[in-house]
Amino acid sequence: MSKPKVVKKNNQPVQNLIFKLITLVIPVFILIVFEAILRISGYGANLCLFIKNPVEGYEQYMMVNPEVGKKYFQKFEYTAPANDIFLAEKPENTFRIFVMGSSTVFGFPYERNLMFSRILHEQLEDAFPDRKIEVVNTAITAINSFTLLDFTSQILEHSPDAILIYAGHNEFYGAFGIGSNETMSRNRGLTMLHISLMDLKIYQMVRNIITVISEKIAAGSKEEVHGTLMKRMVANKDILLGSKDYNIAMERYKQNMGDILKKAGKKNVPVFLSQLVCNVNGMEPFNSIATDELEGAADVYKKAQLAEQNGDFANALELYYKAKDLDCIRFRASEDINRIVNELTEQYKAYKIPMLSVFQDNSPNKLIGNNLMTEHVHPNIDGNFLMAQAFFDGIVKSGVIGAKIEDNPYSFAYRKLNYGYHPNSYLDSLAFSAVKNKKLTLSEVRLDLAQRYEKEGQLFLAFREYDALLRINPYIAANYRDAANCLIQLADLPLALKYFQKSLEYEESGFAKFKMGEIYFFMGDYNNAIVNFEKSFPLIPDDKKLTVLVKSYIACVYGNQREKAKALAAELKRVKAEKYLIIPPKKYTFTQYIPFQTREQVETAKILILENAPDKALAILESSLQVYDSHIANRMIGEIYMGRQNYEKASSYFYNVYNQFRFDPQFLHNFAIIYLGKNDNVNARKCLEEIKLIDPEYGQLGEVNSLLSSTN
Repeated sequence: MSKPKVVKKNNQPVQNLIFKLITLVIPVFILIVFEAILRISGYGANLCLFIKNPVEGYEQYMMVNPEVGKKYFQKFEYTAPANDIFLAEKPENTFRIFVMGSSTVFGFPYERNLMFSRILHEQLEDAFPDRKIEVVNTAITAINSFTLLDFTSQILEHSPDAILIYAGHNEFYGAFGIGSNETMSRNRGLTMLHISLMDLKIYQMVRNIITVISEKIAAGSKEEVHGTLMKRMVANKDILLGSKDYNIAMERYKQNMGDILKKAGKKNVPVFLSQLVCNVNGMEPFNSIATDELEGAADVYKKAQLAEQNGDFANALELYYKAKDLDCIRFRASEDINRIVNELTEQYKAYKIPMLSVFQDNSPNKLIGNNLMTEHVHPNIDGNFLMAQAFFDGIVKSGVIGAKIEDNPYSFAYRKLNYGYHPNSYLDSLAFSAVKNKKLTLSEVRLDLAQRYEKEGQLFLAFREYDALLRINPYIAANYRDAANCLIQLADLPLALKYFQKSLEYEESGFAKFKMGEIYFFMGDYNNAIVNFEKSFPLIPDDKKLTVLVKSYIACVYGNQREKAKALAAELKRVKAEKYLIIPPKKYTFTQYIPFQTREQVETAKILILENAPDKALAILESSLQVYDSHIANRMIGEIYMGRQNYEKASSYFYNVYNQFRFDPQFLHNFAIIYLGKNDNVNARKCLEEIKLIDPEYGQLGEVNSLLSSTN
C-alpha cells in the first residue's frame, strides 16, 4: 500500500505580508526616532500658540508664544504678538476671552500702547467687578483666516468663555493668501496639511532646507521691496473683483471662518464675529483697472467725491464702497467679506458685532474716513475706543458674562455722575468732562491740560502732557514742537533739538527750523545754525524775518563765513537795520543751559568746586546722573577726573558729550590734554586741529600750538 502524500502549506503570502509591514514600519520608526532626536536636541522652534511664562514669579501663567509666527512666516520677519498672559489653572468666577485678528487687533500703528482689547478689558472689569476678567490678545500682523483656524483648536483647550474675532482685510495678501509671497499652495487642503505638519521638527527641517536652497537660486533675481510687512508680502498685486483669485479668496474665508465657528460651537463657546471697517472717503484706490465689465476704481471714487460735494450723501456712500471694492490692490476687504460675516453668524448662531454701522454712525454723513482711521484700515485712537465699545456692547447684550452693574458702562468715574460728584481742581474737572462728554477725546483732554500748564508756567508738567500725546499718537508735528519749546525754556537744549528734528519728519515748519538754528548757535555749531536759519526764512511770517537775518549774520561772522556775512550785511543796510551790524564778542554759552531735572545738584556742585571740594561735587554730580543723564554733569565729572589725572575715566565722560561740546574750544582743549594723558597722540592732535579750525582767535592758541608740537 502506497504512503499518503503530505501536502505542504504555502506560507509565501503570509511572509510577503510580514515583509511588507516591516518595510512600512521601519521608515516610520526611523522617522519617529529622528523626530525624537530633533526634539531632544532642541532643533527648530516651539510653535505652540501658548507657552508657560518663563519670567520668574509668573510660572503659574501661560502667555502667547512670541515665536508662534515662525509657523506662518518663512520669508519675512514678523511682529511678535502681545505679551498677554492668563492663569494656567483657570480660577472660579473667571471670564476668559481670547481675541483673534491681525494688525488692527494688534493695535497698529500704536501697537501695545493702544489695543482695543486692553480698553475692553478695563471696561469689563469696571462693569463686572464681581468677576475676574482675562482678555488675551493673540493677534499677529499680516495673518489671515488660515492662521486663525489653526489658533482655534489651541484656544479651545484653555477653557475660553468667549472668542472675539476681527479679521478679513488680509485675506488676499496675508500669510497663505492667494496673492501672498508667504503661500504654500492654491489648494486649501494642502495648505492646511502644511500648517499641521509644521508642528513636526522633521517638517520644519525640510522646509528650512528648501527655503535656503530656493533663496540661493533666487538671489538677486527679485527687486527688494521696502515698506510695511503687508506691502512686502504682496506677490500677485492686482486682483480684480469677481476674478478667479478673488473668488478663491472669498471661498477660503467662508470655509475657514465657518470651521472656526463649527469648532467653537461643538465646545459651546460663544464667538463674537465682527464686521470690518475701513477708510472709504479719505483714501483713494491704490490701483484702478477698468475692464469691459467693470468700471475703474479711480473713476468711481471721483464720482463719489462729486456726490459728496453736492450733498448727495446716500449716493456718495454707495459709490465710495463701490470704488473700494473695485480697487484691485486688496489691502481693504471688499463688502463680500461683511456679507459672509452676516451669513456665517446667522448660520452658526454666533454673535455679530455690527462694527460697520457703529463706525458709520460716528462719521459725518456715515462716510468713514480720516475721522476714525489712521490710513486705509487701521483705526485711530477714537476708532479703537469705538471698537472696544462695540465688542463691549455685544458681550453685555448677549448675556454670556452675566448681569451688568447698572449705570456703569465704563468705569467708576461714570458712577460718580449720579452721586452728586463735584470736581475740586482743574485737572479733576477736565477728567470729569472727558468722562461725561463722550465726544471729548483723550487727545483733546491732554492737549487742553498741556496748554493750561504751559500758560501757568508749569513747563515740566506741560512737557509731560505733550509727550504723553505723542505716545498716544506719534504723528502730530505740533506736539513735538510744543514739547520742544517747553524743553528750551527748561534749558534742556539737546533734548529739545531731538524733538524739533522729529517734528520735521511729519511737517515742514519755519518755527522748528528757526529754533533748531538757535540751539545750534548756542552750541557753537554755526554752520548748522546758518543752514537752519536759511531754511526757516521763507517759512516764517514777515514780522520775524529781520530776527532771522540778524541771527544769520551773527552766525556767519562767528563761523568765519565772510562772503555770506557780507551779503547779509548788505541786506541789513537795505532794510535800514545797520544797528545790528555791531555784534558782541563771541562767547560759548552752552554750559549755561543746565537742564531743569538736576539743575539744583549741578549748581551746588559748581559752588563746591569753587570751594575746592571736588570730592563732594563729584558725589553730587554722579548722583544727579541717576536722575537725568545731562551733558553738563558729564562734562563736569570728566573735568574733575582730568584734574585728578584719571584720564581713562575722564575720557569716557567727555566722549559721552562730545557731540554737544565739539564746537567749544575749551572742551576740545581739555579733551586733547586727556588724550595726551592716555598717550593717544592721534586723537589729541585731531582735537587741537579742530580748535584752530573753529576758533582761530581762541585765547589759548599758543598753548594749543605747543601741545601740537609735543604730538609730533
